[in-house]
Amino acid sequence: MGTGADQRFHLDQDGHSITVVRSSGGRRTELLVDGRVVAATRTPRHAPTELGGEFTEGGVPRRFTVRVGRADIPGGEPLCTLETGGQSYLMPVLPLTPAEQWPAEPTPSPRTPAEMWARWREHRRRPPV
Repeated sequence: MGTGADQRFHLDQDGHSITVVRSSGGRRTELLVDGRVVAATRTPRHAPTELGGEFTEGGVPRRFTVRVGRADIPGGEPLCTLETGGQSYLMPVLPLTPAEQWPAEPTPSPRTPAEMWARWREHRRRPPV
């Protein structure tokens, strides 16, 4: 995903949906908890972005921090982490639309007739979808 597109990071944590969305060009970053915007900020040009939020766990509010770094290389993906309760969790990048999804990796060609036979047998065993 290049810098011209929105970027979304997502993690399900303790029964809550936590999402970070960076706007095109990385000028604005929003933090959503369970689909609701809880924090937003202008993204610093040369520094990591830090946003704070909280979710309720068993009636007790639990604070957390999300940090979004800058991409190491032009056009690369920044690193996004969720920090809560002394633990740090990597938030993976998720595509915003089906058109942005990564293509499935092709299955490599079989190297031997035995490998081809094993694949054919495995394919025949799978129940129809």
